[in-house]
Formats: sequence, structure tokens, C-alpha cells
Amino acid sequence: MDAVEKAVQWFESYLCRPHEGVGRPGAVCPFLIPALRADCVRTQVFHDCVERDGLLRALDTMADTLRGERWPSANRTLHAVVGLLPDLAPGDHGLLDRVQDALKTSLAEQGMMLGQFHPGCDEGAARNPAFPVSRSPLPMLALRHMALHDILFLHDDPRRFDAYDRRFGANYRSGRTVDPLFALLYREARR
Repeated sequence: MDAVEKAVQWFESYLCRPHEGVGRPGAVCPFLIPALRADCVRTQVFHDCVERDGLLRALDTMADTLRGERWPSANRTLHAVVGLLPDLAPGDHGLLDRVQDALKTSLAEQGMMLGQFHPGCDEGAARNPAFPVSRSPLPMLALRHMALHDILFLHDDPRRFDAYDRRFGANYRSGRTVDPLFALLYREARR
């Protein structure tokens, strides 16, 4: 089975299904099902990306695809690029965590979100931090446009929250109904 087949199988068998560990009903990644249905998930394989510079080049390519692709749907929240990194050795999977953390702020300021996935990833679910939600059968990075629910991932850092607030603050200030947890995190982040 090649990397793309392995990733798609994982999308369908894990990300698109409910799991009690995430701490809420619905699919592990509720965004992925409509994105796949709309043919708005681009999967790219990056061979020989085994060090930081290679990962940064892969991310540049992914960002170019996210910004420049002619998407079948105009709904930007469905657009995603998944970079598969099959040559990254198990001992180097932590590099994905470090790269994601190092780039998360600058990407948020550009309106993008970056997630990392690998077999030993300890990234916890937003509503259940004890559940390692981002464990995947092979190392990968996922890049997408920022969405309203990203308060879950951006509330705890002032620069990241500022990037979020510029895009979605009006939703909270207008009194529109939002998830109570989103509203709580937003209020706490504004303090």
C-alpha cells in the first residue's frame, strides 16, 4: 500500500468516524467529511523530507497549493492540503511537532492552520487533552484556512488569538450564537 492509500484509509477509518476520546459527538475531524465530498482535500507526497529545511520547503509547496489551487467549492473552510512524509524516520517524528509549533503563529497571522500527525504524536484533543488525537499511521502535515472553531487551538497565545480575533471577533461581538465553549475561550482570551 502506498502512502496516499494508507493516508486515505486512515482518513476514512479514523478521522471520519466518531471516537469517544475526542470528548464530543461526531467524527474525529468533522471538517474532513464535507471536504472529501467536495473534492477539496489535496494530498501531496514529499519524499526525502527528513530535516527541517525539507519540511519548510514542503510547507511552502503546500501553502502555494492552498492559496493557488482552483477548488471545486468556493467554501474556503473545505480546502485542505495534506503533506505525506513517508521517508521521515520514527526517531525524527518529533521534528514535525517542533516545526508545527514554530510556524503556527506566522501561519495563523496569514489565516492558515497547520496540524501535525505521526504515530507517536501526543497532541491532545481540544475537548479532551488526555486523548492523543493526532496519531496517524505515517507522518504528515495538514494545512487549511482558519475557521471559527479554531478558537480551540488559538486562544492561549496572544499573537495567535489576535490573528483569530481579526477574522472572527465580529461573530462574538455581534451576539451570534456560537458554541458555548468557543464563547468562553474567546472571553478568556480577550482578558
